[in-house]
Amino acid sequence: MKKVFAKSLQLLERAKKITPLGAQTYSKSYRYLCEGNAPVFLERGDGCLVWDIDGNQYVDYICALGPIVIGYNNEKVNNAIIEQLSKGISFSLSTPLEVELAEMVSEIIPYAEMIRFVKNGSDATTAAIRLARAYTGKEMVLVCGYHGMHDWYIGSTENNRGVPEAVKKLTKSFGYNDIESVQRLFKEYPDKIAAVILEPIQGKGPKDGFLKELKKIVHNNSAILIYDEVVSGFRYALGGAAEIYGVTPDLAAFGKGMANGMPLSALAGKQEIMRLIEEGVFVSTTFGGETLSLAGAIATINILKQSDTYEHINCLGELVLKGLSELVKKHQLETVVQVDGIPAHAYLNFEGAGSLDYLDIASIYQQRLLQEGILSLGIFNLSLSHSQSNIKQLLEASDKALSDIVQAIKQDSTEGILLGGKMNPVFKRNPKSK
Repeated sequence: MKKVFAKSLQLLERAKKITPLGAQTYSKSYRYLCEGNAPVFLERGDGCLVWDIDGNQYVDYICALGPIVIGYNNEKVNNAIIEQLSKGISFSLSTPLEVELAEMVSEIIPYAEMIRFVKNGSDATTAAIRLARAYTGKEMVLVCGYHGMHDWYIGSTENNRGVPEAVKKLTKSFGYNDIESVQRLFKEYPDKIAAVILEPIQGKGPKDGFLKELKKIVHNNSAILIYDEVVSGFRYALGGAAEIYGVTPDLAAFGKGMANGMPLSALAGKQEIMRLIEEGVFVSTTFGGETLSLAGAIATINILKQSDTYEHINCLGELVLKGLSELVKKHQLETVVQVDGIPAHAYLNFEGAGSLDYLDIASIYQQRLLQEGILSLGIFNLSLSHSQSNIKQLLEASDKALSDIVQAIKQDSTEGILLGGKMNPVFKRNPKSK
């Protein structure tokens, strides 16, 4: 039965008048969906299921952009939060929960000799950069990946309006798995680079030896290596990339999956660097010790510590990768749709065909999934609450979606296929990408 979105669209008109894009987060706004033929507002969630305000049900593979790693409305996490709520939320002094969670994180992540809790991934990455600059006495930064909204990073992207030119010049990008691009930048800016920050797991992960060689180059140039594990930490493995690949950074930023949806992030790393927070490097937030998030994180990590947690997620992820690859081959769409990622974070890359650009193709795919009861941005985050039957439903929906793409390519048009607006993300590739 065709889904209707009357309430969502009505509320969107109200929202647009009062808040930019009608949402508080770019990637949760209507621009990331087929406007007019997609949900805009969700009302509740349970396990891996969510319901929009029109009553439509979906299996959710967005997982709140990554934080939902246990599942929505988890009883153990809820009870931990409710119990703490009865005692209080924020206090005039620190609470024991801060110490308990910091010790728990340090035990899981051995290089995390000291931990500072903040709220967003951007807070944690920015604090790491500030510490690195103070520790090294240098100012330039090399980046690889997405690292948040603050000037030091976003100034290096196309969405850099409002960032001072002097700040933009301090950040340079390098290629993932491209060690030569790192070497070139260190040669071009000798004795000026304070830190190299990267998302350590991108695409199918680092090539053999990449992270080890990167660390060697960084340290040989008296710089700091920072892992941005806001996405990968606690989701791909309990100890993140360092556990998977055996190469530890000097500092790391964590967030998203560590508290199953509660707003919490963390900066962690070597004591000699972290101690600078006591010596004039200002990293302090009113809500860093907010207790509901800390209690939620402790409960979440205790669940994640169970031996079969990541085995479950990775087994399902393997089914997604294998199933999608077989479907792309079945529909002969290898040049238009590529399956990428690792089991815990599989995703599709779309390319243009004929007069259709990659966003036309991506929108057709997403629209069909929505009608089949699947909520996805083309990325498939998995939680403990997903099951093999959910994966079966995803693959059946994807089969139909890829068939729609074949039809659009044959007619060289989205007419009669794409019934809503086209996706319009904030970060775009060349819209005519082939």
